[in-house]
Amino acid sequence: MRLTSYALAAAVFAAGTSAFVATAFAQTPAPSPAASASAAADAAKPVSVDTKDFAYAPATVTVPVGTKVIFKNSDPVTHTVTSDDKLFDSKDMNQGATWAHIFDKAGTYKYTCAYHSYMHGTVVVK
Repeated sequence: MRLTSYALAAAVFAAGTSAFVATAFAQTPAPSPAASASAAADAAKPVSVDTKDFAYAPATVTVPVGTKVIFKNSDPVTHTVTSDDKLFDSKDMNQGATWAHIFDKAGTYKYTCAYHSYMHGTVVVK
């Protein structure tokens, strides 16, 4: 445990004596370094979405705020990752190309391919 606050109960000195009330300290446990590191690592772990067979896989991902989502095009044709509300756009991605976006606000982000309107995906950020 680490000392996080001092609580002085009292320091009362009687006239002519050296008697006093002892000082009291309040302690609270520090957060576990392993738990803090684990939470930070989860938010920092990138998540991958593959474009394969004219579909995003997985079609929906749920991630914590601050997560980088990496999109890869595994199809032999050009695709895009374009948000429905125009907040992000990968532009053209040829086969083998990757593009990443960091989702720094909670919400639901729907996207599609500009060339293939039947391709839909969603990123849910909590």
